[in-house]
Amino acid sequence: MNKIFLFILPVIILAGCSTEGDIKIINRTDHYLYFTIEGSDYILEGSPTSDPFQTISFDTGKKFLFFGDCEEKLDMHMEGETFMMQLADNYGNPVGEYYTETTLNVKADETLKIFCDPTHAGVKLVNNSQFSVYEFSYFTDDNDSLIILNDYQPVLPGDSIWSRLKATTAYDSIIYSFVIEYENGIFDSSYVNIDDLVVDEQLRIELE
Repeated sequence: MNKIFLFILPVIILAGCSTEGDIKIINRTDHYLYFTIEGSDYILEGSPTSDPFQTISFDTGKKFLFFGDCEEKLDMHMEGETFMMQLADNYGNPVGEYYTETTLNVKADETLKIFCDPTHAGVKLVNNSQFSVYEFSYFTDDNDSLIILNDYQPVLPGDSIWSRLKATTAYDSIIYSFVIEYENGIFDSSYVNIDDLVVDEQLRIELE
């Protein structure tokens, strides 16, 4: 019986077993999150009454009895309609530097939780009209230069476009005015002097 035991033990050590680790994305904004992990795209809705989440499992390699790191580094792109990742100081306080690319360390049998709190205001244009929007832009009360949001790519009928905006705060009030130019040359300047775009507030413009 001892001989059989000594033969089986090395086989168990060498074979090991496959392990997984989880990434849990928690959306604490009212609007959509968009993220890509290792080439796979995901969309996570927002909610004003709950914190929608999505858990994704990844293979972290084989776990052996006495060795094996079982840790995987994964590339992620993430942004939201009112959210961006931002750097923090040593105490965890945000420093106002934003980014969209990062690398995640996922460990076997553990869940890496990512909480996404709103950082910006936003605007969304939904084109329900029969005409394409040639240009969608805005200016503010302290800068009359037009900022183009659609990068000169037409917003076709049935399509939409969104953009994050710097939010109004108690110390920095921003007044936005939006300009819509249709493909036929007609302008719509109905959405002017918008002064209540605070963090996680999104102005929704629906064209009929």
